[in-house]
Order: sequence, then C-alpha cells, then structure tokens
Amino acid sequence: MRLLKRLAAALTLLALLALAGCSSLTLAYQQMPLLAGLWIDSYLDLDSGQRAQLKQQLQAWQTWHRREELPQWQALLRQAQSALEAGVTRDELLALERGARASAERSLQHAAPLAAPLLAGLRPGQWLHLQKEMDDKAAEWHERNSGRGAPHERAKRYANNLERWLGDLDRATLKQARADAESWHFDLPMLAQGRATRQARTTEALRAWSHGDAAAGTALLMQNLQPLPAEQAYREEIIASLLKLLNGLDAKQREQVHHHWDTWSADLRTLQAGS
Repeated sequence: MRLLKRLAAALTLLALLALAGCSSLTLAYQQMPLLAGLWIDSYLDLDSGQRAQLKQQLQAWQTWHRREELPQWQALLRQAQSALEAGVTRDELLALERGARASAERSLQHAAPLAAPLLAGLRPGQWLHLQKEMDDKAAEWHERNSGRGAPHERAKRYANNLERWLGDLDRATLKQARADAESWHFDLPMLAQGRATRQARTTEALRAWSHGDAAAGTALLMQNLQPLPAEQAYREEIIASLLKLLNGLDAKQREQVHHHWDTWSADLRTLQAGS
C-alpha cells in the first residue's frame, strides 16, 4: 500500500481508494473478485486448485461486504458531504479516517477465516514467491521515489488522486496542490524503513491467519494503517495541505465535488440493491 494513499485516507473512504481510479465504481466493485484474485495470484503464484478456492472465498466475502459494509460506505459519504459544506476541520478528517479504518477492520475480520484454508495450504516456495514479490515492489517504490524528478512525480500522483476522489478541479487548485506536495519533507530512508516494517508485519499477519489466529493477524494488518512516530510530521503536512485545499474550494467547485460524491452514492445504492 502506498504511503501517500494510506495517509490521505482521512479525506475519504479507505476502501473506495482502491476503486476510485476506475471510470465506473459499479463496474469496479462488480469485478472486485476477479481483480483481487489476479492481484493475489501475482503475489502467491497459485495453482489451478488454489485459484478456484480463492475465487470461491472472494465471492463469499463480497456477498457479505455488499450486505454489511456498503451501507457503512454510504454513511461515510454523507458524513464527508456534510463536512465539506460547512468547512472541513481536522477533527472531521480524522473522524472520517476512523470510520474508514473501522470498515477495513470489519472487512479483515470477515476475510480471515475465509483466507485461512488457502494460506494454510501454501507451499514453502509460494511463501518465498510472496517475499520476492514484496521485495521487488519495495525496490520499485525506492527507485520511483529517488532521483531529482521524484518530487515532481509524487506531486503529479497526488494531484491525480485528488481528482479521482473529488472530481475535476480547476487549474489553479491543481497547481497549488502540486506545489504543496513538492514542498513536503519526504525523508526517503525513514519512509523506506516504515515500508519495510509494514512488509514484515504483513508476512507475519498472513502467517498468523494461516495458523488460524485471526485476531493476531488482523491486529497486525490494522497496525499497518497507523503512522509510525517518525512519519507523523509528514502525515501532518499532508493533512494541512488537504485542509487548505478543501476549505479553499469556491462554491462552484464544492458543487462539483458534491456531484461527484452523489454519483458514488447512487452507485453504492445500486450495488447494495443487487445483493
């Protein structure tokens, strides 16, 4: 999980961030078992029997999620809508973040017993494949975030993510957002260490799930959603930038954001009705 996306989860729904890059939230959600299965397979190098098992478990998880969590997503969107209209405070951002994390925790708790049989059946070579894939992703992240052009590229990604979450923004707002992001103090060694800590926790969590210890594995994964003490200053810079941007939107832009979120709400109602 990218650090920027995790820290910016206070802006909106944690679970929606993975889907927001798609042109249709409904289509992305409906395809989630397929897309998640392909992503998981890339890390675990599953055989045909394991893929079939994974597909069945992902479909079962989505049936539960559609029934239980989509109403929670709708409630969080209403909360975000209200905060935006009245002027967003830091406490309101953090309240949205807590709501998103609560949704993530419930989802993980339900996923744990479904994932346990598959994880318990992984062969040693598949655990090694997982480690190699995570190491490769860490190396890619390090390369992407080092070099002279890295601040500019991080700023572009930040601006692109803002438009996924908020809809189209005017040129001046995007220019200011990119300038803010380029000014953040990105301590590469420190943030790389944080990424390594989360990677180790993830492996430990999946091992715990494979042994039937759902509570321990879920607790470790939830720790990954919390900033480390050394990351707190960077997190505060992001929150300050988000607050400045959100509270600097004019009436027309706020209306556009409300329309963007109204579309998401309608999609979520459609998805829930199809459960």
